[in-house]
Parts: sequence; C-alpha cells; structure tokens
Amino acid sequence: MSRALIGLGGAMILGLAHPPMNPPATFAAHEIATGLTGGYQVVAADLNRDGRLDLVALASGLPELVWYENPSWTRHVIASGMRGLINVSAADLDGDGIPELAVASGFSTRPDQSSGDVALFTHAADPTQPWTMRVIDHVPSAHRLRWYVDRAGQRWLINSPLASSTARPPNYEGATPVYVYRAPEFKRDSLPSDESGVVHAVEPVHAPFCESCLLSAGFAGIHRYEHSTDGWRHSLVAAGDNAPAPKGGSSDAAVGRLTGSAYFIAAIEPWHGNEVVIYRPGSQGAFTRQVIDTAVVDGHTLITADLDGDRVDEVIVGQRGGSRSVWIYSASRDGTAWTRTTLDDGGMAGAGCVAADLNGDSRIDVACIGTATANLKWYENLGRSAARRLGG
Repeated sequence: MSRALIGLGGAMILGLAHPPMNPPATFAAHEIATGLTGGYQVVAADLNRDGRLDLVALASGLPELVWYENPSWTRHVIASGMRGLINVSAADLDGDGIPELAVASGFSTRPDQSSGDVALFTHAADPTQPWTMRVIDHVPSAHRLRWYVDRAGQRWLINSPLASSTARPPNYEGATPVYVYRAPEFKRDSLPSDESGVVHAVEPVHAPFCESCLLSAGFAGIHRYEHSTDGWRHSLVAAGDNAPAPKGGSSDAAVGRLTGSAYFIAAIEPWHGNEVVIYRPGSQGAFTRQVIDTAVVDGHTLITADLDGDRVDEVIVGQRGGSRSVWIYSASRDGTAWTRTTLDDGGMAGAGCVAADLNGDSRIDVACIGTATANLKWYENLGRSAARRLGG
C-alpha cells in the first residue's frame, strides 16, 4: 500500500469573487488495491461491527464482489461467479449492526442483452466469509440501487434502470421507469415519473427544499422524488444541459451546504459530461444554473462533503478520461465563485467516490475507485493546519 502527500498545487479560480474562506485541506493518498478491472463504485460501511468503516469495491470487469477491512485493508470476498456487476448499496435491515447489501449485476448498456439481476446479500456468522444471496428481481439494465428512508422512517430500495427495456443506444428513446421495493416481500412497484432516455444517477438527499427525498439525474434533467403519507410525489428540479440527446440533461447530482442555511445542487452535465454545474435556488422555486468548469473529461462521479471543517461543503468530481484525475471545488464566501484544487493528478480515473471518516479523527476522508486505472485509493484528510504548513 503506497502513500503520497497531496498538497495545494494547481489551484484555479473559476469565477470572479472572493477566494474561499479557508484554505482547502491537505490529503495523503493511500493505494489500497490494484487490478480492479472496470473499477466502478466504492461504498463505505462497517461490515464486521468493529466501529470502523470498511470499503466495498465493485469492479464491473471482475467476477468477485469484495470488501477491504479497515485499517489493514485486508481483502475479503462477498460473492464470486458474478457477471456484469454495476451497483451496490448497504443498509442494516435486521438491526444486527452489519448491513445487508443490495447488488445489481448482469448489466449491459443494451437493455435487450441485460439480465438485470437484483439481489440481497446477507453476511455469514463470519462476515469475512462469502455471503448468502437472495435474488429479488430481474430488470433489464438495472443500474443504480439506493436505500431510501422517508420522513416516517420507512425504508425503501430504489432500483433505477439505465433506460427503458426497449431502448437502444445512442439516444435510448422511451420512458424510463424507476422502481421501488419494500421489505420483507421486496415486491416491485413503479414510481410516478417523467424520466426518459438514460437515467444515470439517483441519490437520497436531505436539503432545505426536501427533508428526505431522492434526486435523479439523466437525459430529462434533475428530478426529485419524495414519499409521504399521501404516497410518492415527483417533480422536475432543473432541465440540465439543453443539448439534444444523447449529450443533454444531467449525469450526476448532489446537494451541498453553503454559509448559514444556504444550499446548492451540484451536477455533472451532460451525460458523462465535461461541465461541473452549480444550481442555486432563485425566485418562485426555480434554480439558477452556473457552469463552474468545462474541463472534465467523461465525468462519472460527484459527491459533496465538508472537507475543511468550515461547515461549507466542497464538491468532489472524478473523471474517467482525460488526465484521469479527481478535483475538489471550494466555494467563495458568497457562493458565487469556486476554486478548483487537485486531489489526484493522473492516478485515479474516478468512476466512483465516497466521503467518510475512515480513520476516526473526525475529519472527512475520500475514497475513490478507478476504471482505466483499475485501482482503489483512500485519501487521508490531514486538515487545514497541514495545508497552512505547506503554504496554503
């Protein structure tokens, strides 16, 4: 496992306003694993009930779903003999302190060639041994699985296929469903939706405009879903990039905090796109759109987190192409300008990233998995004091 110190070189001001309130944190990079062919997604969860967050690493080109045990990062196999692994989501359904895993496999960008297997995995008495699989559904091109908890505390499994079962690339025309399941039967139901074409991402969020909801991102833009006592509600948040399919709409979206009660929605646009976009709430519920960067190549992951402890969230973006880098965007005091710094320069074709405190020091770290680089790294947050020592 290698380590490299990431300083503050390459900062770029992406707007005309005051610089960020604080210097960004400094990170030490630790390479956990290589050889992860088709590295696609990383999930942080405590899989052995020791109080430390472990990392589940999903690689679409490998037949094994694996997890790495914190802090030694020992590799353990959850399941083998898999094909077309594409997504995993963790939630403790039985209250034993170790989450169950919802896993989507059998993926293809051609829905007519995808088995779309959706399964639940439950740990053995020893979670380092292979887990038990229960198949709950088959949905062509099942693509994103997320556990969602509504305001009443009810838990749902969301299954967002890439496109309609009859869609064909490159435009993937047709209405795209979003499915939902509830324990213990896990019977499939459909959400009310206006999605069409590709739906690339769906994420649970908590924001001032929604106490507990889901944001989706795809050809039809950014949409909001919420469950309450009167059922599921759905609405359009923003249309995204206005280019025609297959290069329009949005690809990924996340909510972040600014000073006080202010917030924003960050997005990669268009699908697998080059733009980092910030949406701010305006009048009558509309959002203003601000493009803060256009240099991303095949952007594939976007998350928000407070990396420097100032109660304002940064935006972390990974690109699978181009320089194969991960970038951090920090907001100015008024939220109108953003500074880009580099988390990884050329060593991470970021397909998926997660932000979590991995070493228990109360600072938020970042972990990413790369496609072309076929690796898994965690970036240890050394804090702002280290940044100042390095001249930040």
